Amino acid sequence: MAMYQNKEVEEDSASSSQVVEIKEDSKPEEEGVKTKLHFPTDWDILPKEKYIYQFHHQKLPKIHVGQASIYAIKFLEVNEEILVEAFIQNATEQALKFEEVDLVVVDEKGELAAKKTFSFELLEEFPPLSCTPWRFIFLKEDRVSVKTPSNEWKILFQVKTERLDLEKSWEESLTPEQKENFKRMLEKLPKMGKDEVNFTGIHVRFLENQSLEVMVFVRNGTSQGMQLEKLPLTLVDASGDVVCKGQFELPPLTVNPHTAKPWAFIFPLELIQKEQPDFSRWRIEVQNNNE
Repeated sequence: MAMYQNKEVEEDSASSSQVVEIKEDSKPEEEGVKTKLHFPTDWDILPKEKYIYQFHHQKLPKIHVGQASIYAIKFLEVNEEILVEAFIQNATEQALKFEEVDLVVVDEKGELAAKKTFSFELLEEFPPLSCTPWRFIFLKEDRVSVKTPSNEWKILFQVKTERLDLEKSWEESLTPEQKENFKRMLEKLPKMGKDEVNFTGIHVRFLENQSLEVMVFVRNGTSQGMQLEKLPLTLVDASGDVVCKGQFELPPLTVNPHTAKPWAFIFPLELIQKEQPDFSRWRIEVQNNNE
C-alpha cells in the first residue's frame, strides 16, 4: 500500500553563465564582487593550463554577494559525448557543498541539447567567494540533440521549482483570489524529495447530500509527466479508522513534471464506513491494484 500524508529550466543567465540566488543575509545594494580562483586539490594542473584558467577567470563578470553561478568556457564533442569546461562561482560568505546537481546544456537558440544529474558527494566544498573550474561530461545517452556543440552554447543549473498546475475547467471557474490561495498553500508545503509523488490533503468535508468531498494536491516531483486514469483511494481519520474507500475513474488527469494539481474526489454516501469520523488529522492512501 502506498501511503501519502496530509527547480523546468530557468535561464537567468548572462553570456554563457547562469546565476542562482543563495538564501543568506546578502547585500543586494553592493556592487558585484570578484571571486578568487580556486583549483580542486586533486588536480595536477600544468602551468600553461593554470594560465589559461586565470585568463578566463579575469574575463568573468562580477557576481553579487549571496549568489552562485555556473559559467561555461569551452564545449567539445568527443565520440558523441559533450565535454564542458566551466567555472562554478560561490559568491556567498560560507563554503558550499553540493550532493547532486542537475545540469542542462542549451544551444544558441536556447533549445535543450543535453541534461544530466552530476554527483558531487565526493567533491570537496566550494570555498567562500571562490571560482572553481570543473569538467562535466555528458554521455551519448544524456544528449537530446545531435547538433555539433559551439562556444555559443550554455550550461545551466536545472532549477526545479514546484508550480501550481490547474486543469482548464478549474482555470476558468476559479477566481483570481482562489488561485492565489492555492499558490500560497503550495508555497507552505514541505519540499518534495527527488522523484517523489504524493497526495497532500487540502480539505475534507461532508456535502449536503451526505457524500464526502476530499480535496488534495496531486504532486509530481519527477521529471516526467504522468497520467492518472484509475485511482483506488482510502480515507483514514485521526483514529486510524477507514472512513471510506473506492476507485475513481479519471478523465485522465495529467500532472506535469514538478507541478502540483488540486483535485477533488467525492465519495458517495454508500461508500462511507464510519459515522462521525475524527478529521483533526487525516490521510489519503492509494491502494495498490494487487491488494
